[in-house]
Amino acid sequence: MNGSHDDAGGAVPPLLVFGADGRLADWTPAASVLPGLAGRLSIGLQAHELESRLSDGPEAGAPPARRTQTLAGGGALWWFGGSPSRSPPPAEPMRDPVGRLFAAASHDLRQPLAALSLLIGTLDSRLDQATGVRPEGGTAARDLLRSMAQAVESMRSMVDGHFDLVRLESGLIEPDIRTHAVNGVLMRLALEVAPRFADRGRHFTVMPCSAMVRTDPALLERLLHGLVAHILRGTVRGRVLLGCRACGDRLRIELWDSGLGLTPQRLGSLRTELAKPTGEGAGLLGLDLTLVRGLACKLGLGVEIRSVEGRGTVFTVTVPLSVELEAGGAAEAAALSGRAASSPNALPNAPPKASAADISRSRILVIEDDPMVLAALEALLAQWGCRIVGAESYDMAVERIGRAPEPVDLIISDLRLRGAANGIVAIRQIAKLFDHPVPGMILTGDTDPKRLREARLSGYPLLHKPVAPLALRAAVVRLIGREPV
Repeated sequence: MNGSHDDAGGAVPPLLVFGADGRLADWTPAASVLPGLAGRLSIGLQAHELESRLSDGPEAGAPPARRTQTLAGGGALWWFGGSPSRSPPPAEPMRDPVGRLFAAASHDLRQPLAALSLLIGTLDSRLDQATGVRPEGGTAARDLLRSMAQAVESMRSMVDGHFDLVRLESGLIEPDIRTHAVNGVLMRLALEVAPRFADRGRHFTVMPCSAMVRTDPALLERLLHGLVAHILRGTVRGRVLLGCRACGDRLRIELWDSGLGLTPQRLGSLRTELAKPTGEGAGLLGLDLTLVRGLACKLGLGVEIRSVEGRGTVFTVTVPLSVELEAGGAAEAAALSGRAASSPNALPNAPPKASAADISRSRILVIEDDPMVLAALEALLAQWGCRIVGAESYDMAVERIGRAPEPVDLIISDLRLRGAANGIVAIRQIAKLFDHPVPGMILTGDTDPKRLREARLSGYPLLHKPVAPLALRAAVVRLIGREPV
């Protein structure tokens, strides 16, 4: 992963992976220390540039032996080491670089969607100012903006779903089963989807849960996101509640939708389709539920659906409780889920009064390697009254803040950046330049599970592009910690 991950004790040889456009897409740690390439690798370099660095670099000497292999999806692999006649690495390890190419394609498609979502948020804020005297004057324009935002979100959901489904059915997704707190998954999902429900005039509530479960947290979150996306796409009224119930050695994660419900025929058809094995085709499920079925099968989780026509629908995902669950934790989880059923307004999904909180005059450093997304972020944050320092890389950010930096209140960074430092490294290193702690946030369009796992383990909040402007504002308010005015 761009030379930043463990390579199993040096067992992985020096590899450079190029996309179909001839640009560098990935490399192994061993490749990042080759003569002529050390400290000089970055995403997007042309193959001929690397040829020159290998042959003409001041420290290069004789270029290392190299073998080129064409990849099935386009692009090429450069493999270094041994004699040129030696066979390339076996075919099985090639699945991972191909999977990363899928992730890179998904990332690139999400960038313009991210910029468009942020610009829509900026226009909405400006519309509030322009129609402040006559609130009724902006109703038609605001409805149009809301429809545009929903269209962008629908495009994002379909891009994610298609790429995830291809990777799942191609065997490119391998779960990382481990013990973790389910509440982290629930709260991340809440932060992301609450503004989308609010835009549709619907209430979304998440009940906290103290249970520890044993499964892949990233894939569980993606599975629940598929259920939420299905509900958003299919109904236009009612409340939605996400909560948990402990049941023996399992945790039932339940998504309640008080909408129109399903006819008995429709309910029976969906149950039949959900029970089919992965790879049977979408049938009546649609993209979201097909992905849910595949992820549940991959993780060994149960998925159930109950519905009463005219009253609503309940989706249930059954997850193993961890044996490391603290004494009383399961009982607390059950108690919390019981309160969820009786008190659907117990915990709003977004911080109260987040939209009214004062973040004006905050100084925010934004590091984003896509100029279009950077410009959109700067415009939206400036519309909220923030002072912005924008940069496209870690080196540029250090240059922009100067030798005697003026304090910043927050650092927002993309995960993938130009140069050797990724967003996690950039935030940590830049924060050291100040004499007080500086909060950070990762904003990414990446879908590679290993990269996302690294981002979550960093301890920095993670938002996915395209992010809803209200979700971004809520996260900024929480990190800066200012009270509403």
